[in-house]
Amino acid sequence: QIPTHDTMLALAPFRTHLDRIFDEMIVVDRPTVKRARPAMALDLSETDKAYTIKVDVPGFDKEDVTLDVTKDNVLVVRAERKTEKEEKDEKTHYYRCERSYGAVSRSVRLPKTANVETTRAKLENGVLEITVDKRDEPVETNSRVAIE
Repeated sequence: QIPTHDTMLALAPFRTHLDRIFDEMIVVDRPTVKRARPAMALDLSETDKAYTIKVDVPGFDKEDVTLDVTKDNVLVVRAERKTEKEEKDEKTHYYRCERSYGAVSRSVRLPKTANVETTRAKLENGVLEITVDKRDEPVETNSRVAIE
């Protein structure tokens, strides 16, 4: 017999209670595992003469960020960070070495009227601001954009 809507409504508080019990029983303690974070936050705007793209890249230096445009007019922002920390104490025979690596990327398809040759980018206070001028006729090209 298929449960009716009324039966399901009557069981809802019981199910909520059971869910809470199981949530409290299952404890996952893995400090190295982090929840997935959304990709880089992105703001797009357009004027008569240009497209402006603002990308959040907090904590990354200019040298850690690359900005490419493919021949299909896809703008690709990549940020990558590698760190290595080493501690030694000869007296206590203490040694610790930690390495970490993190990379994130975001892609945006630009309109065919985007003039990627004159694209400018500036990284300031964790925000990468990219300005892409408009052109009258579409052109296909591959290029890397220098970040100021």
